Amino acid sequence: MKKLTYILSAIFTLLTFVQCDDNTESVGSSIIPEKDIITAETKTFNATSKTIMANDSILANTNEVYLGRYTDEESGTVFTSDFITQFGCNEDYGFPEGGVVGDSATYTKLRLYFEEFYGDSLNSMQCEVYELDYTLEEGTPYYTNLTPEQFYNPDDEPLAKKTYNVVDYTLHDTILNGDNYSRHIEITLPNRIGNNFISKYYEKDSEGNHIGKEYFANSEVFIKEIFKGLYVKCTQGDGTVLKIYRARLDIGFKHYIESSSGQKDSIQALSAPFYSGKEVLQVNNFDNDDLTPLANEQVHTYLKTPAGLYTEVTLPITEIVENCDTINSAKITFTRYNETAGYTRTPHKTLLMVRKCDMYKFFLKNKIADNKTSYITSFASSTNEYTFSNVASLIKVCYKEYMDGTASNSNWEAENPDWNKIVLIPVSTTSDSNGTLVKISHDISISSIRLRGGTQHNIPIEIITSKFND
Repeated sequence: MKKLTYILSAIFTLLTFVQCDDNTESVGSSIIPEKDIITAETKTFNATSKTIMANDSILANTNEVYLGRYTDEESGTVFTSDFITQFGCNEDYGFPEGGVVGDSATYTKLRLYFEEFYGDSLNSMQCEVYELDYTLEEGTPYYTNLTPEQFYNPDDEPLAKKTYNVVDYTLHDTILNGDNYSRHIEITLPNRIGNNFISKYYEKDSEGNHIGKEYFANSEVFIKEIFKGLYVKCTQGDGTVLKIYRARLDIGFKHYIESSSGQKDSIQALSAPFYSGKEVLQVNNFDNDDLTPLANEQVHTYLKTPAGLYTEVTLPITEIVENCDTINSAKITFTRYNETAGYTRTPHKTLLMVRKCDMYKFFLKNKIADNKTSYITSFASSTNEYTFSNVASLIKVCYKEYMDGTASNSNWEAENPDWNKIVLIPVSTTSDSNGTLVKISHDISISSIRLRGGTQHNIPIEIITSKFND
């Protein structure tokens, strides 16, 4: 009995020692062949960058337009913004069936509504308004360097000239500060425009049928048959740019209504509004002084909006792939220089990184960043940087294109000089109610920043690579 107890105790002690041995470092690796062990490391490669002109790459179609002019104190360049806008009408819009008093308009006014502006609110600015002779065509891409003279006759006298300030000093403070007041510029236009609207609406054919209603059936017909739109041009002043979120054309008129006696002997004054907006086209026209001196600066690169400088980056695609067995991730970071004394421009909130060969069709086709050939990132104020955290797919796509192209054509690389280039473009993003990104468009805010790069600094690309031991 004692002998059995001794044996069981010895076995229990041995098992305890085995269970308490926590040293498992050799477990697993001891049974894997050394050549099958994967090791990972970080490698850094250098990209180069330069500033390029935006030129005709910025789509002009937008829901918001700018009007004004300012001189950039840092660069000395003068930026001017004008715009072209159409106006739409509600479907089957109608003036009063009984006609209007005098068959004419009492006033025709253009109102430009804005909440935001850039510059000094006290500056005196001036604009001119012209009627369009030709329409903007739906589906046609217009760019911010368009030629407005294609749509109106510059030899014609303007419909109106208006001197304005951000604050309308002709209005009493009680109105300006009232809950129902929306900040706007009011421009009186010739009544012949309003009269044409009214006469067209009441037009009849030779048999007396009311055919004028058809011209107001919808915005498309209205623009084609009644009113093609307006060009609003900044002509004087410096230091103020308005961000206009809506233009409205108001046609005032009077008509008879029944009085308490039951007779139509009372007059009511009304206004017919016609709006710009998403239903119709409006385009910005930006003009900047020659930005070549800024683009040619070598010690850094620029991002300048709304018109416009971008940063172009050349990626060392072949060097990366040929020196990395497997690319697990790739990170590229762009550092913003702090503003010099006296300049406090807000950095662009969001940047798009897109292949240079795709930069036009990306916006034309309303694409969304796919994290393969296009990426977006936000500005990190804590580090003063824009970081694209994983662009490994971009490197692989570019390299495959390079290998496929050069395999069949020895001149392919010379014929496709942008195959390894990306462009940084400031953008604005729109998300749906679920937070899903649904639209990326050009950022046309007024801003200018400098990025670390150019001839003085390379752009580091950090690659996490892995390989099997030899």
